Amino acid sequence: MLKKEKIKRIACVNFGGIGDEILFAPVIEALHKELPEAQITLILEKRSQSVVELLPNVDNSIGLNIQGISAFQRFVKMRDALTSHPYDLVVASGSHPLIAVLLASTGIRYRVGFETGSVTQKLLTVAAPLAPKAERNEYAALMYYSLADALLKKLNLEYKTPEQVLPHLKSSGLEELLWAKSLIRAEDPRKKILIHPGVSHISVKKNILKGWPAESWVDLIRLLSQAGHQIFLLGGPDDEDIVQEIRRLLPGSLANYQDLFGKTTNLKQLAALIQAGDLLVSVDSSPMHIAVGYGKPMVAMFGPTDEKTLLPQNDPRFQAVVLSGLPCRPCLWKVRNESCDNPVCLTVSVSAMRTAIDTALSQSLV
Repeated sequence: MLKKEKIKRIACVNFGGIGDEILFAPVIEALHKELPEAQITLILEKRSQSVVELLPNVDNSIGLNIQGISAFQRFVKMRDALTSHPYDLVVASGSHPLIAVLLASTGIRYRVGFETGSVTQKLLTVAAPLAPKAERNEYAALMYYSLADALLKKLNLEYKTPEQVLPHLKSSGLEELLWAKSLIRAEDPRKKILIHPGVSHISVKKNILKGWPAESWVDLIRLLSQAGHQIFLLGGPDDEDIVQEIRRLLPGSLANYQDLFGKTTNLKQLAALIQAGDLLVSVDSSPMHIAVGYGKPMVAMFGPTDEKTLLPQNDPRFQAVVLSGLPCRPCLWKVRNESCDNPVCLTVSVSAMRTAIDTALSQSLV
């Protein structure tokens, strides 16, 4: 039987990119709220470990390199991490049936995961419901939250599922916020629109195409400049190719525009800029999730991925722009694991993006 007083050390296992960790953040927040005395360790991919600086309620983190290794090697790495400390509770987000076998093999007393068959029912202490991949249409943070929800309902009969589940990130420190505000001239009353056009190298390497053409970004920047907004181009090392193409196509001098590419050297600085701005415009990428984590208005162009699972639904602060009328989208992660040979879903119009920006900007006034 589950007993709250027995839970002193918690391990949370969630693999994926920075966005996946932000989507998982409500689980950690709920565990901390209901079990405030417990220490929480997040086990995640090494490539995403910098996001821990933005996540509240994480006491420790363990980053694992799991890309390009066999399933057996991954199993061993995960088991070693979970047995490196005497955890009382483990919460794992993976949907593979072997996850339950892994958790049971560690000897951890309480094990929480998704129900994916008879094996999980037998080996997990708490098995949260999980819809088949093709039928998952809710915000992913809600899907992850079902893990905490199922556990906490067994621990506390008075616990109630919250009406809204959103990730919440740490506010940046005063030094980072002052730096960001000086960079975008916060005293200027004009709207400050941050353009982050890139996607991660690992996505491109895996043939996961989510970007918008440079020509479209240039046309949008020109329109926003003509409207009198302040426009700031952002990006890190992964975004250099698209940024260089935008630079090549933009006129030599453009009113109300500033190129800040390369000014951010870490995730905390990017987070501070997003907090200091009025609106972020991006594609489906980690900056989009950061904006949601701070409740900042944002507009994201979506191609093959599902905006319903990656953005909170029915919240006008967060605008997804898609090419409507395509029966083949969303396809990525539902019916295929890489982009098709003719990704017409990426040809979203500039006018559609502009309309969504106006809608989102109206929310920054609320």
